[in-house]
Amino acid sequence: MNTDVILNVEHLTVSFTTRRGTAKAVNDVSFRLKRGEILGLVGESGCGKSVTSKSILRILPPEITKTEGHIWYQDTDILHISEKELETYRGNRISMIFQEPMVSLDPLFSIGEQMREVLMTHQKISKAEANQKVLDMLNEVGIPSPEIRIKQYPFELSGGMRQRVMIAMALLLHPDILIADEPTTALDVTIQAQILRLLKEINQKFGTAIILITHDLGVIAECADHVAVMYAGKIVEKASVKEIFRQPKHPYTKGLLQSIPTLEKQEGELHSIPGIVPSIYHLPAGCAFRERCPYRMACCQKGEVPEIISGETMVRCWKYGGNQS
Repeated sequence: MNTDVILNVEHLTVSFTTRRGTAKAVNDVSFRLKRGEILGLVGESGCGKSVTSKSILRILPPEITKTEGHIWYQDTDILHISEKELETYRGNRISMIFQEPMVSLDPLFSIGEQMREVLMTHQKISKAEANQKVLDMLNEVGIPSPEIRIKQYPFELSGGMRQRVMIAMALLLHPDILIADEPTTALDVTIQAQILRLLKEINQKFGTAIILITHDLGVIAECADHVAVMYAGKIVEKASVKEIFRQPKHPYTKGLLQSIPTLEKQEGELHSIPGIVPSIYHLPAGCAFRERCPYRMACCQKGEVPEIISGETMVRCWKYGGNQS
């Protein structure tokens, strides 16, 4: 493996067995994350972004989940090690910030108690040492008066402050990879900007590689180096942020970009992508986007859509190549 590549996801497929049948939430997803890189995973709700991220940490319910493929952290395939071995990676080498901190934080324990537990579970240190590390990290993420905050409970903090606590908790063990799943959801615009700025500072100061999951291309433009666009469980386009915004290729990516409100757009001119995302219980053959695509052709109903690769850019679309006969 390239020594710059710290995470290599290969042909990841995730299915859930439910009363309604089998749902394929992630379908043959592959991507690489380099050291110090910020990779954006973007797409509409239900496209498989969060399932992909949770698969990396293996925190999906095993009783209903079937996971195939490989997830390499350096030379270790995370999908094929024991739960005990996984403990050395989960939270330690790879950490995660979840969408809603009020749900992730335990309302019955103070901020300090919860953060100390993270440290003392993974490291043999005293309570006093753990307490100092907690104070240092809270200060690092810009929380004022940390000696007061550690005594408070989640409900006593604002939404932005709770999200900073989640980021501090995720960074306590200095992981190589930080997965941020919709970290700015339900925050006002000012606080969103502060959280995104904090993530960039963390990336630059500690060299932490970040997987940033969002449905908001504005967030991607602000933070990411590279982008993977997901639709109906598949990555349909991968490129640098500059390339995605300057010259998007997949019709879905173009639709997402056209849907972004700008000051130049006049009232009544907001674009939307027609149709709905297909059910993951009944995915169509061929291109899953074809019913919503303005460029669809007869060949789009065929089996596997080709991946057209040029350098670090990939697009999964018949429009750009493959045998269309």
